[in-house]
Amino acid sequence: MRLWHSAVIIAVLLAIDLVSKIWIRANVPLYELTTLIPNLIDLTHVQNRGVSFSFLSDLDDSIRLPLLIGISVLAIAGMIFYQLRYWLELDEWTKQGLTWILPGAMGNLVDRGWFGHVTDFFHFRWFEVSFFVNNFADIFISFGVVCFIASSLVSFRSAKA
Repeated sequence: MRLWHSAVIIAVLLAIDLVSKIWIRANVPLYELTTLIPNLIDLTHVQNRGVSFSFLSDLDDSIRLPLLIGISVLAIAGMIFYQLRYWLELDEWTKQGLTWILPGAMGNLVDRGWFGHVTDFFHFRWFEVSFFVNNFADIFISFGVVCFIASSLVSFRSAKA
């Protein structure tokens, strides 16, 4: 993958995330559930003040927002630096990982910086057991992490051979 391909993909994925959150905020009342796939995925609208599984959401805003925004800015800046500096040396799995994680991190940063929380809307469940609510940014980040794991597995296997 070329670096400019990655930049285009990042821009498209970021747009998908931001537009989906705008649509949810405008069209889905808070906490209303609509079934998308019975017993598996509902559409809803929640405001996650923390990170994964609402971790850190109970912190006072004067601590929570600078902490979460600061960490996000540092992580994004670090990934962009790494991507630009080492692109030609990276394996394809790592390139894919960065290409998927960056728009997810950026989308959630925009939400957190603008609204003070992240808009989540995909409610994953198994019948009556609720797992989590997330958004496209979270899905992109998860896929990017899978790519990093794949990169590590490929490197591990190559090192053993």
